[in-house]
Amino acid sequence: MATRKLTIVHFNDVYNIEAGRQEPVGGAARFTWKVKELKAKGLDPLVLFSGDAYNPSLMSTMTMGAQMVPVLNEVGVHCACMGNHDFDYGLPNLLKLNAQCKFPWLMANVLDRASGKPYADAAPTWTTEWNGIKVGVVGLVEEEWLETLASINTDEMQYQDFVTVGRKLAAELKAAGAEVLIALTHMREPNDRKLAAEVPEFHLILGGHDHHYVSGFIEPHSNLLVKSGTDFRDLSLIEVEFPNGSTTDPKMSVERLVIDGSVPEDPATKAIVDEYMKLMGEKMDEVVVETLEPLDGRFQTVRTKESNLGNFVCDVWRKAANAQIAILNGGSLRSDTIHPPGQMKAKDWVAILPMLDETVVIECTGAQVVEALENGVSMWPKLEGRFPQVSGLKFSFDPSKPPGSRVVPGSVFLTDFDDDVDDESEPLQPTHKYRVTVKEYMAQGKDGFDVLQGCRLLVDAESCAMLPTAIKHHFTVLSVLTLLDPLVKLSPIATFWKNRSNQRLNEAKDDQQGGGLLGKRPRAPNHGIAVHHPTKGYYCISPINEGRIVNVAGEH
Repeated sequence: MATRKLTIVHFNDVYNIEAGRQEPVGGAARFTWKVKELKAKGLDPLVLFSGDAYNPSLMSTMTMGAQMVPVLNEVGVHCACMGNHDFDYGLPNLLKLNAQCKFPWLMANVLDRASGKPYADAAPTWTTEWNGIKVGVVGLVEEEWLETLASINTDEMQYQDFVTVGRKLAAELKAAGAEVLIALTHMREPNDRKLAAEVPEFHLILGGHDHHYVSGFIEPHSNLLVKSGTDFRDLSLIEVEFPNGSTTDPKMSVERLVIDGSVPEDPATKAIVDEYMKLMGEKMDEVVVETLEPLDGRFQTVRTKESNLGNFVCDVWRKAANAQIAILNGGSLRSDTIHPPGQMKAKDWVAILPMLDETVVIECTGAQVVEALENGVSMWPKLEGRFPQVSGLKFSFDPSKPPGSRVVPGSVFLTDFDDDVDDESEPLQPTHKYRVTVKEYMAQGKDGFDVLQGCRLLVDAESCAMLPTAIKHHFTVLSVLTLLDPLVKLSPIATFWKNRSNQRLNEAKDDQQGGGLLGKRPRAPNHGIAVHHPTKGYYCISPINEGRIVNVAGEH
């Protein structure tokens, strides 16, 4: 009898539709051309995607992921699994984009607590008969990244163990006649391996969430695990064969195809990319926020002392990361100018944060935090990018001391003012552990931050918002506040900032005159990230300097 063959194209975690600058350049147009070439050769592949498309990218900060819908449709995706970043711009946005896709999105093991159905209108499974072979697909995700969803009320979600759900649904699909069972997942490799080991019914585990390439058979059941890189730079061509008319024990193989500059561009997809690149240029001129204060982004400021721009970015970021402390190397702020009071456009913020900086949350002792601050001030007065901008703490440093001993003993205080209690400062304790958000490259020990390499990772870069995304989200919150100001019940973060009355702005400006080694307690250091405009009625920003970083020798 004839051999029956199923061909699968798999990919995952795609963010930028435009080609990169370094090989393999990838890009949606070249990727689509390769998929269409496979179809033209008569392979008729089943195209499966393992999640993360709508964010993060610079373009997505402008479009909220809309550019990915026509691209994925042009690629010819047949079925996809939800990814954590697909939720980044909230559930309504996700539902709107998914409804425009010409394929189903799966997620079987996260339910809507109220209805008991899969969350976000996802399908639990998908079945098809492809080239005479009956295929069953189950969408599964891990619990870890659900807890990091900043734009979703996770209380509405009910998580179920992916092994338990996977085993149950695989058995049901097999009983219904499926010959090839596929777990389409968005979780870390150890969890994919666990699924392979504990649910032998799955012939294939096609994963996402990780960005490295993985291909191999997992013992003891010899099911095939594949993760296909990231960003349209790789795809996996998987062959499943039933020789001599057999219906069990298929033979499986996988080939990695790299999308480099030698691959031609698909004209239809290139037209989509060009359209959105043009749109992104237009959106750069859109007003995104108004500031009541000039924002100081000059290198001579952000690399040597406290900056109100640094305060704003760190405050928003720390809240988004649910951290106690944020430490940002001042070199991340790139505009090198003072942004005057008034309306700010998207291009202003791209100039401030042009890089898609990945962030993490780590667990640090107080002593490690101080050592990180020591590194930050070690090169002063040189305009080095390691100089820190901070949120959640204040400290003093003495540049007359040798590097490594410049942070004034006893000067480091936690300063998380989340209510109106007058005295909320507390000394940083050397042995206490704190949730600290930093850029990933700082956590890797770069730029002299060696001490952070030894800190326990609490939330990885895949699950944390990039800096530009966190800022974009905050501006959306301000827009919601303005539109829904009469309503009492808003999102928790919106309610929090709404309750900050305008008197906090005036109190903070008065208190910042206190000065001194530790200074008079600055009132509400987060007040400036959401302020009701005194005359125009909408929400804006008004960050100020508050004595977070004090140079006891003076600026010169």
